Amino acid sequence: MRASAFRANKNTSQFYEAAVTPTVKVLYQTEQFDLANEYNPHVSTFIPTENGIYEITAKVSFCPSKRKSDKSSKNKKNSCKCDYCRKNHSSKDKKKHCSKEGYVASISINVNGDDLDIDHEFFEKSRPIGLSVTTILQLQAGDRVQVKFSASANGEILAEAPLTNFQAARFPSPM
Repeated sequence: MRASAFRANKNTSQFYEAAVTPTVKVLYQTEQFDLANEYNPHVSTFIPTENGIYEITAKVSFCPSKRKSDKSSKNKKNSCKCDYCRKNHSSKDKKKHCSKEGYVASISINVNGDDLDIDHEFFEKSRPIGLSVTTILQLQAGDRVQVKFSASANGEILAEAPLTNFQAARFPSPM
């Protein structure tokens, strides 16, 4: 049986506006490896070519903002006090965009349009967070596996952060 495993990372930040799109597909554009050519970075989708038992892990780093809308700031950076933002954004942006309110965020493994495993948490202060979800699923050849994210706060899914990746591997099994 041919080995199956991939890992992809996010290379471009993804703005998130809760009121416009309550749930978004997280985009992981850079493949680190893909043993069986089953991950498509253009649509951030894993499509196994063989039936089997797979372990799937998805991680996302999210930085909330206090702005009501990200529409007016497409060319501005959305920022906070996290190490990533401190390194990549000016202090003026940080003061302008940090929020003090709490929020809810979730990440899910979505197979063929259904959320099969979800991590859903409340964060008391609006600060950058990392969410992850890991599951073991029996997948069929041709299933479409994606990662979905939602939050009650506007913000940015951070790129090139250590906790923003998507990966899967098939276990050797008779299935």
